Amino acid sequence: MRKSIEDDLKAIGAGLDVGVLPTVFNRGVIRPETSTVALKSSGQEKAYAGQQSTRSTTRPWERTAGGQGTPGQSGASDSGAPFVQPGLRFRYAEGVGECRDAYPGLLSFPQEKQMWLFAESDLIEGFGRRAAFAVQLPYTTKKPVRAWGFWTTAVSKSWIGPRHTNFPDGSICAFEPRDRTWVPGQSLITLLDLYSLWAVRHLYLEKYGKWPGRQSVPIAAERLLELCDDEFCGCEYPLGTYARCCKPSDQENTTGSDLLNFAMNTRRPPVEVIRFVWNPTSPPNRRGQTIRQT
Repeated sequence: MRKSIEDDLKAIGAGLDVGVLPTVFNRGVIRPETSTVALKSSGQEKAYAGQQSTRSTTRPWERTAGGQGTPGQSGASDSGAPFVQPGLRFRYAEGVGECRDAYPGLLSFPQEKQMWLFAESDLIEGFGRRAAFAVQLPYTTKKPVRAWGFWTTAVSKSWIGPRHTNFPDGSICAFEPRDRTWVPGQSLITLLDLYSLWAVRHLYLEKYGKWPGRQSVPIAAERLLELCDDEFCGCEYPLGTYARCCKPSDQENTTGSDLLNFAMNTRRPPVEVIRFVWNPTSPPNRRGQTIRQT
């Protein structure tokens, strides 16, 4: 990793630790304000019809795994909604067109009851590894939007995880749905920006062994097994780092069986999603059924 790239990644993490979001540019390039890496001519900052990008106003907060649901689920009651909501179908179709400049190469696959997207983010200019996202957009708020992230190179594709992914399917937890950071029908650019930021946080975790910024980890066993002492605590009301917040009480109150039960749970993308990422011309479930778990 070149020093300029490493400096950018370090600055992104430092900003997230104090609640400052980095800037997202076209192609999913993410930069801190003090970046020394030159962007290509196609890497201009995104502009949304004259309004400020929502990526600068979303909270730097992550929702994690633990069987608590999946990202993109609307908090509003929708008990009377039809299985297919025409408004969502129209909004997603419109949103794909809006994404063409922001995420060049975006592929969309409208189906009877859902739409699949395949998108790639450069993340950090010149890094040499990209993030690819397979996104499932149901045409109803009764089902959650789900996405899976993979590292891609010219010769390889590997799942990004397991931190901040859902059980059991390994789908991305990039935000807290209860905060309504993003809800079904809103901008697909914002959604892909959130996934890109999630992937950059994984890069930082890989390089520095720490998840940058605030996070939501409500399960004590998960905190004990996955959080580092110097990360923000993932409880509902964190008081600084994990070591100074919940770790002592987690150690005292979590049993060995709790830890074993959590450790035995697996997170893994479904086979159909893996195939789609390797061959992004054939999306899963052309009729919109629930994809199988492996």
